[in-house]
Amino acid sequence: MSLNYGGLFESWEIAVAKKVINDYRREHEYLAREGLDDLLQECLIRWLEVRDRYDPKRGASKKTYMAEVIASALRKLVEKAKTDKRKAIYESVSLEEPLNDDEDGPTLKGKLVESEDIPPQAKSELKIDISRVFQKLTPQEQKLCKLIGEEGLSINEACKYFSKHRSVVYRDVLRIRKLFEEEGLKDYLK
Repeated sequence: MSLNYGGLFESWEIAVAKKVINDYRREHEYLAREGLDDLLQECLIRWLEVRDRYDPKRGASKKTYMAEVIASALRKLVEKAKTDKRKAIYESVSLEEPLNDDEDGPTLKGKLVESEDIPPQAKSELKIDISRVFQKLTPQEQKLCKLIGEEGLSINEACKYFSKHRSVVYRDVLRIRKLFEEEGLKDYLK
């Protein structure tokens, strides 16, 4: 996929950023799971903020300076991910404590979409709205929806599937619910 940056960056800048990002993605599992385009955009924004500070008198080429800026931004992302992972231990929730009113996570109420009392045009609009929101979810959140909804896994089973702490999966569930609520589709979640 190619992104259009409206002439903000020269081709060498995009090439340097992609090379550094790919090197870091090979080294760090967290970055390997992130999309290249997302990382590229974040790194190029950082580069845009600091590229005017380049000083050729310091002895480094502009490409070297850019590579260091990109590497620094990626190191910060990795460190933040590690910190968030360590914080999850302190946010733990008892396995005996229900998550909320119902133990299930975010699943779409398929019966409402297929219900007879909804006009056909409203059904197609609803499917489009649900699909649009679903596309805003990360691939892991999409998989979580499918596991909990279509395959009927519990939160604990989803935690085992993803090899993640319960509080991390619960945060994903809350984010999914929030996205649907923001789009006015709260009524279509179980």
